[in-house]
Amino acid sequence: MSKTQKETYVAADCTLSQHTLYCLAIVEFAQKNSTDCAASGPKMYLSPWIALLLATCFPLACGLTSFPGKMQVKQMEDNVILTCVTDFQGQVTWKQKVSGHVTEVKASSFAIINGRSLHLKDLDRPNAGEYSCWGEGQERDHTYLLLEQQDGTEENDVLSCSAQAYSCSFICRWSVKGFTAARLSYHREGQDSSRTVHGKHSPSAEQGSFEFTVLHFYSPFAEEHTRIVVTVEAVSAEYYLKKTLRFYLRDIVQPDPPKSVMCEKEGKSLSVTVQPAPSWAQPLSYFPLVHQIEFIHRNNGKRELTDNGVITVKVSRLRARSRDPLVPSAWSKWSPWKNVTN
Repeated sequence: MSKTQKETYVAADCTLSQHTLYCLAIVEFAQKNSTDCAASGPKMYLSPWIALLLATCFPLACGLTSFPGKMQVKQMEDNVILTCVTDFQGQVTWKQKVSGHVTEVKASSFAIINGRSLHLKDLDRPNAGEYSCWGEGQERDHTYLLLEQQDGTEENDVLSCSAQAYSCSFICRWSVKGFTAARLSYHREGQDSSRTVHGKHSPSAEQGSFEFTVLHFYSPFAEEHTRIVVTVEAVSAEYYLKKTLRFYLRDIVQPDPPKSVMCEKEGKSLSVTVQPAPSWAQPLSYFPLVHQIEFIHRNNGKRELTDNGVITVKVSRLRARSRDPLVPSAWSKWSPWKNVTN
């Protein structure tokens, strides 16, 4: 692909992200390796698998990277009226842009133009995109139309939140395939105001995985009487998805693994002391932790669990994990295995 061709893709509002460059590489590979040497001369030929890759590749690469300033969301087969809000007094025309491709909207039984209003009927996937009204060669107004997508399957639409402690933040992760931008808003039940956080693509995750770091001002010492309401939204070039999750902060707390596990021989017994993770809330008298110890018998290699910090058998290795005993919180991940000589 020539430099001019690549610049054409940029002009079409397709950001040359790593994903886009991957798409361009497919095209270059196809041009170099897929020719049909017929009598009329070499012709470009795309094998079915390359065509399939391109069909799914460029729509994702050209998806929205942020939420449009003006946006309408409708369901499939709905009707919508778009209005050109402008001080311009002359006649306007309507244009639609999808993934960088701009076409003029022509009047039909499904697209009724009435002055400065555009009435779209029986919406379908091709109707999604950015609509703009133009007068005397200038854009006067624009609105992005997206189709509402229902909650996906559990496999393709997973939202979870977790907190390391009763501190001032928690993290939410949303895996939702096919979407290119996401945001999160949150508040306590019964409160009108909410705060918004824009999602970042999760490190080393597939496209459509977003991570939100949520800073809050709820006191860790106060008893929770109302749940936190988290609402996430995602957009692609054509679709909009919304999902809501409600929880108490205490329900999502999962401590980090213990900082250290120390052993001390006391006669024929082994005393085990578990040091909480530095991220855990202080003081421990108010935010207690219980620890579970897993050890391996030295004589037969069997594994055993105990909540007792004193082990009376010979062990070769052990590790520990922690949780809040006052609520049904999740156990932390295990600490690394520690070799024991006793």
